[in-house]
Amino acid sequence: MYGVLDIGTTKIKIFVYDKELSLRYRESVDNVTFPDGTQDPNHIAASVKHFLNVARERGVRRFGVATYRASVVAWDRGGRPLTPVYTWLFDRVDDLYSRRFAALQHLPKLGILFRKYSPLFRFLRAYKDGELGSCLKAGTCFLWTLDGFVAYLLTRRYVSDATNATLSGFIHPKSFRPIPLVKELLGVELPLPEVVENYGDFGNVEGMEFRVLIADQQAAAVAEGATNRGVVKVTLGTGLFVDMPTVHYAEGSGLIPLVLYKVGGGTRYGLEAYLPAAGRFIDGLVSLGLASYEELSGLDPGGDYIYVLPAPAGLQYPHAAWVRGALMGLRLYTKREEVLSSVVATLSFYVKYVLETGGYKAERLRVDGGGSRFDSFLRCLASVVEAPVERPDDYEGTARGVLSLLAYGDGLAELGKPLGRFTRIGGESLYCKRNFETWVRRMKFLKSLKPFFQTA
Repeated sequence: MYGVLDIGTTKIKIFVYDKELSLRYRESVDNVTFPDGTQDPNHIAASVKHFLNVARERGVRRFGVATYRASVVAWDRGGRPLTPVYTWLFDRVDDLYSRRFAALQHLPKLGILFRKYSPLFRFLRAYKDGELGSCLKAGTCFLWTLDGFVAYLLTRRYVSDATNATLSGFIHPKSFRPIPLVKELLGVELPLPEVVENYGDFGNVEGMEFRVLIADQQAAAVAEGATNRGVVKVTLGTGLFVDMPTVHYAEGSGLIPLVLYKVGGGTRYGLEAYLPAAGRFIDGLVSLGLASYEELSGLDPGGDYIYVLPAPAGLQYPHAAWVRGALMGLRLYTKREEVLSSVVATLSFYVKYVLETGGYKAERLRVDGGGSRFDSFLRCLASVVEAPVERPDDYEGTARGVLSLLAYGDGLAELGKPLGRFTRIGGESLYCKRNFETWVRRMKFLKSLKPFFQTA
């Protein structure tokens, strides 16, 4: 039996699969994000312990772990947390983001690391708020991303997997070595972990073999076969992620170079853009009573288009960390259905925008995450992109990706091949086709809105 522990931003889940790779059991608990974008590492640690007990009781022999990414926590040698988890949604760094850092973002190569959404400033926040300088120098505490914390809890080894480590801002995704000058420019004393591959022998935990450690979005890319050029993975969960495999290392203006996996000495690469908290924007509409998930799914987009920014945590691409969620262009006679149609359409517009501005030729798109259940989103996406759109029967892409790596280790799966069955989504929405260019034209005026958002 295989076990998969999926530590997500919204939920922590355990999955148990048999040797035929069929799901036998699943369980989840909420993972609460506080209003400041932090989470409780003690809750995560307790959930990990509980779910590993569940896995052992259900006969699991090998297990893997996926974690959400670019989120920072400190802990001592006993595994006790010293700070909250500063998640990838944490953005309270204005007091840290000096003019010097603002200038550094314009440097070639290094510039993207010093943008305001960069995990480097979550490291700096934890470093300063936790007053960690002396204990890090003495080697009595650790400060790293969530995968390192979880691995330490399970093995007492200070390691980080290749997919997570290279999104920290400290480790280069091509060489897997420290990026020169970053620690000096940031002004931190930070011992770096050992970078490990995504499949390996990480130790025996409660009588089970710990074999896989990987970031959640990259695990989903493995599941969807989106490690081969042309197969784009789109995830609509807490955020909206667009992952474009390049196979070999590549850089793109404003796009994040991504290690999709590193296994057996081989590495697959991609480029990524994402819209932070796009899923949370939808959740907010539902919580305000403006929509239901069922209504959004069954929606047939139509009417007048309202300019929507589903970005309550800013834009990563194009770079506009100062943006917040907004609806613009409401009229006296605007209908609720027109607002909802605009939200659904805008999510699909963002995906097409990333593909076009990134110059990426997509042969097919595979959409997973809870938001892949929104038929209206997928129909709209199928109308605006020039490639087939497919949805897996099982939208838990992260879990399937970890399972695929576990099965690969036993010779039951082949890397690069998708795991699961997929359904092609058809549809022709003139509304979506007609309004895409309108949305793109209005996106060009984003910078003129900067004073509006910064003084809000």
